[in-house]
Amino acid sequence: MVTNLTTQQLESIQIDESVTFLDYGEDTERFLAPTRGGGEFSATATVRDIEFDGKHGKTAGTQVIEEQAASLKVTTLDMSQENLLLALPFCTVVSENGKVIKNPRTGIIPMDAYLKNVTSFAKTIGGKYKKITIYNPMHENGLTIKAVQKAEGELALEFLAHYPYSDLDGDLWKIEEVDTPPDLSLIHI
Repeated sequence: MVTNLTTQQLESIQIDESVTFLDYGEDTERFLAPTRGGGEFSATATVRDIEFDGKHGKTAGTQVIEEQAASLKVTTLDMSQENLLLALPFCTVVSENGKVIKNPRTGIIPMDAYLKNVTSFAKTIGGKYKKITIYNPMHENGLTIKAVQKAEGELALEFLAHYPYSDLDGDLWKIEEVDTPPDLSLIHI
């Protein structure tokens, strides 16, 4: 059955692709472009039901959030060394100019391998923007490069949010509604 829509419902429809920034609002901010396929945000929680005698099913007030996760997926066509390092943040840069990347030694991943944030902006019909931010993100799935005739190489990145070790119950992600997107004319691509 079709019903009429309210103006608010219509204006809240998200349209078109998103734009993605690394370390948005920081001195190290940079625009991730060109991309293909937009961006995909995911937030999940692992919920445990407390078992008790007489329970007939899921019961409000008897559930515990055990873990949370957030990610932002984006595919870029830019195969620069800088972007390859996003896919392999734990690798070793051998030369001073960053032209040589090698596999790392095993052990603890250094703190500088984590970005401060990845932020994506998506427009709604009403002209507002959804600003989605994940914190302390890092791509952990490695790198696959495919060269195909009559096609462009794609670098698929899935940034996973991480809690800082100093705040194990801190923020992983945030969704804001903002009136204006970043001024893309100021970005040097």
